[in-house]
Amino acid sequence: MALKETNATTAKQMHEVAEYCIIDAISYQRLMVKRNAINEYREVASVAFISLYDSHYFAIGMKVRNLLSASAWREGILTSTIPCEQTETGKYPVAYIFPPVKGLENRRPVTGLDFTSLYPSLIMTYNLSPDKIILSRERADSLKKSGKKLHEINFKYNGHDVLAWSIEHGNQAEMKGLYPKVLEELLIRRNSLKNHLALLNDRKEELEKEISLAEARGEDVTDAVKSEYSSVSFNVTC
Repeated sequence: MALKETNATTAKQMHEVAEYCIIDAISYQRLMVKRNAINEYREVASVAFISLYDSHYFAIGMKVRNLLSASAWREGILTSTIPCEQTETGKYPVAYIFPPVKGLENRRPVTGLDFTSLYPSLIMTYNLSPDKIILSRERADSLKKSGKKLHEINFKYNGHDVLAWSIEHGNQAEMKGLYPKVLEELLIRRNSLKNHLALLNDRKEELEKEISLAEARGEDVTDAVKSEYSSVSFNVTC
């Protein structure tokens, strides 16, 4: 009925709706480009040995599992992704969390502590990896007698004590477990990337000054400068 009795007002409204849909779709694509989302997903897929689809729709646990499985294969270790039929449910002991004291502190300086790298550092330091974990006291005593240095792990889980040991690597590459090796490789990649981005950041600041001066003088900024500035103006968290 509405299509048969279209008038100028209806046509205008349909045009506005269509224009809104087009702008909405384009804006989403522009945001993806601005935030470098597609390239970020591609890099994650490349590092974690997964598809672009999986890097977008699956959580971080699946990516970590695939990366570890691929690294284990290179070490001659075969892993399985079949879930265990007998699983325990419970919570591991966690750290105490103190609520912040709100207000302005003007008597002494206040700083924030970044614990982002705490767990990876502990894993690398104490060689916490399944292939380097000992669950039997007899096996632990045997390794100690052979000269191996062990790190004891003791905590409560589901109301009972859990006791295990990890074999310390002593900074010897052949003694390091799978997890520390993967973390060290990722750390090397991260530091290399940060060094390259530092050079781009310096160039970005130079271009910002050049553009600001040109705009202050009322001059047009060349397309070449705009293009170069766009290529180095992206945010990367690493």
